[in-house]
Amino acid sequence: MPDHDGTPGSLGEDDQRAAEEVATQFRRALRDALRDDPTRFGLRDTALDVGQRLVTVLDDLRQPDPAILRDLPQQDTPAATDEFVRRFVTEVGGDGRLIVDAIARRAARGAAERLVAPAGPLADPARPQRITGELFCAIYRLFFGELIGEFVHVLIAENIKLAVPALVVLDPTDTVAGFVAGQVVRLLPDPCDAATAREPERPRLAEVARELLTDTVTEALGLGETGLDLAA
Repeated sequence: MPDHDGTPGSLGEDDQRAAEEVATQFRRALRDALRDDPTRFGLRDTALDVGQRLVTVLDDLRQPDPAILRDLPQQDTPAATDEFVRRFVTEVGGDGRLIVDAIARRAARGAAERLVAPAGPLADPARPQRITGELFCAIYRLFFGELIGEFVHVLIAENIKLAVPALVVLDPTDTVAGFVAGQVVRLLPDPCDAATAREPERPRLAEVARELLTDTVTEALGLGETGLDLAA
C-alpha cells in the first residue's frame, strides 16, 4: 500500500496474509528440495560453517578486549564503524565465491549493522560496550532467519523454481524474504533459554550456542521436528 506521496508504505492485512502464505510455501519447497538432496545449494554446510564463526565473533565481543575491535580508527566514528562492519562480514561470512557465500555475507552485514545502530553497543566501535547475553542470543537467531530469507530472495530474483514453478513471484521490495526470516526466527532454539535451564551450572553462552548449532540450522531449513505449519 503506497502512502500519501506514492512511496511504498505498510502492507494491508490481505497483503500480509498473502506474503505469509507465499513465504511458507517457499520454505516448504526449500525443505522438500533439501530432503531430496541435503547437499543442494551448499546451504546446510555453509550455514553450519558461518554459524560457528558467528558464535566466535559474538563471544569475542563479550570479552574485555575484543580482537575484532583492535586498532580501529579512534577519532573518526564513521571510519571505525565501516571498518568494524567490514571485519565482521569477513570474519563471519568468509571469502567463498559461491552464491550461498555471498548470501551469508549479506546476513552477516545485517548482524553487524544491528550492533553499530545508534542504540547498539557499538554505535561508536572505538569506544565499545560489551554485548549482553540477550543481544548475543537475538543476533544469533536473527542471523539464521536472515540467512534463509536472503536465500529465498535470491531464489525469487534468479527465477529458481525449486519444486513449485508457480511460486516464482516478483518481489522487488523483498517482502516475501522478510516474512521468511520472521517465520524462521520463531522456530529457532534460544541459547539464553537453554543456558538458563542449566542453572546453577551457568555454562558459557558461546558453548551453549555451539551445542545448539546443528539443531538451529536443521530448524532454519525446515528439516526439524517443529514443522513448517507452526511457523505461518
